[in-house]
Amino acid sequence: MSESPLTPPPSPREKFAPTQWSIVLESRRDSANRREAMEKLCRSYWLPIYGYLRRRGQSTADAEDLTQGFFAFLLESDVLDRPDPAKGRFRGYLIGALKHFLAGEFRHAQRLKRGGEARFIDWSTLDAEREFGSVDQPQLDPSAAYEASWALTVFAHALAKLEAEQTAAGRARQFAVLRHFLSVTPTRGEYDDAALRLGTTRSNVAVWIFRLNRRYAELVRLEVADSVNDPAEVKNEMRHLLQALQR
Repeated sequence: MSESPLTPPPSPREKFAPTQWSIVLESRRDSANRREAMEKLCRSYWLPIYGYLRRRGQSTADAEDLTQGFFAFLLESDVLDRPDPAKGRFRGYLIGALKHFLAGEFRHAQRLKRGGEARFIDWSTLDAEREFGSVDQPQLDPSAAYEASWALTVFAHALAKLEAEQTAAGRARQFAVLRHFLSVTPTRGEYDDAALRLGTTRSNVAVWIFRLNRRYAELVRLEVADSVNDPAEVKNEMRHLLQALQR
């Protein structure tokens, strides 16, 4: 197998993709895009929200109902008309809205959910409890667990994008063998074993892993940038991301 070229750098469009704050702000100006904005937020935050509810003692079924109801509440209420990006992180605003919802304003949203007027999550296609179990850290309180779950979700989204890029470039098998090295320090002989499986040299394996790690870091940074309103905040958010995983 010959050495694979480095995945091309992100396009300008990718670098300047709408952030979660800008999606929310746009939905305030254009009600026609409000549901689409909510669906994007749901894809990013359903697991942290679900995990927070489970860590608060909700059953699996109730956590599913409340997660669904919360996004319906955001769609139907004026909560998204009030956020100020200058006052904090988006996920911080979101958890505040969830607490407000849990304090008593969820009843209307629950009726909407049961009536089928707003459904953002198809639970039949998800194993929510397995996903929750894979990221749950019982020693953390619900708020800290929410932050850790958010951090793990960021890495998971970045890894999924990296896999999609590698597959599109015809390197699916290579990625399947090498993805292990994106999360663990290799032990003695592992590079040689990977080289044997891929029919290449140990030096090629080392180069490919270096390139995958560099692109993975770029994609994580882009995921983080998607959650802030000011690009200057990315560095601090990256630091917070790592701290959330070290608790």
